[in-house]
Amino acid sequence: MQQSPIMSFDARFALHPHTIAFPFTCRLSLAPLVAFWSEHLPGAPAAREALAQMVQDKIRQAPALLEPIEDVAVIAQHRELVDMLMAMVFPPAFWQQAYGAALAPFQLQSFYATPAFERLLMADDGTLRGRLNVDAQTVAHVKVLHAYAFILQRLYGIELDFEYPLIVTTTDPDTGLDRHFKPNLDGRFVEVKTVGEVPRLTADAKQHLLANLADPQVLMALLPPDRFIFEGFTVLHAEDVTDQEVLSSLKHDLIEKESIISSVRFQGLQDKLCTLFRKPDLLFGLAALQGDRVFMLNAGAHMTHG
Repeated sequence: MQQSPIMSFDARFALHPHTIAFPFTCRLSLAPLVAFWSEHLPGAPAAREALAQMVQDKIRQAPALLEPIEDVAVIAQHRELVDMLMAMVFPPAFWQQAYGAALAPFQLQSFYATPAFERLLMADDGTLRGRLNVDAQTVAHVKVLHAYAFILQRLYGIELDFEYPLIVTTTDPDTGLDRHFKPNLDGRFVEVKTVGEVPRLTADAKQHLLANLADPQVLMALLPPDRFIFEGFTVLHAEDVTDQEVLSSLKHDLIEKESIISSVRFQGLQDKLCTLFRKPDLLFGLAALQGDRVFMLNAGAHMTHG
């Protein structure tokens, strides 16, 4: 099965009422995953072949999993079988530590997630939670462009290196400190289906499209979204980039003189150091030494000795 480009994705911010509506029809389906199991059956080691055959036998007893799923209760009804299928996506050896989830194509609703992902990045209703480093309008714009990247790759053989550096910041419920994640989407289990014949791209239209890849209006005019349907699910892997993000932010802050003089700005430095060292009660002080003299520039607490 062909793997689609991996790109950074959004969290629940795209639910903002003023964002661009996603123009494509999307359907949740496990059929591409079932097909993946079937494709890996020939030539597999004996144990894996036996497991794949067992999955195929169980699927025949749960045909609802091969159809587009409108109610996620179907997933819960066949949870044991879904766990077996998802073992190909989320290896059991990394189940407890990995930050991963499965979502309907281009939707914000998770129907399957690892414990670590549920704890930090998933709200009670299954939607993704956190704060983005860009506004909701940008997220909506990126989603549309990513959808067209899928279409151009799968149906027209046009490969695009498309990635947008999004970071999701969430609060660790155990420490109350920020955690920063780079979310990456893997679309290998998403199929692009057409309504009617595949829209034709003339040489001139293709050239015009390639010259305006960042303009959703041009893309929608050349390839109307009502001619395409996304079916399957996307896999979201969240990479913990807390240390990199905090260090980068600290370097930026320390360039400014106000960061060590202003009480408010200094408190911001202290908060970031708490996050970096995973110590919510850490107190930070800054002093300058000249010979035997110490000049206290700022401190997070009064010092009686040191």
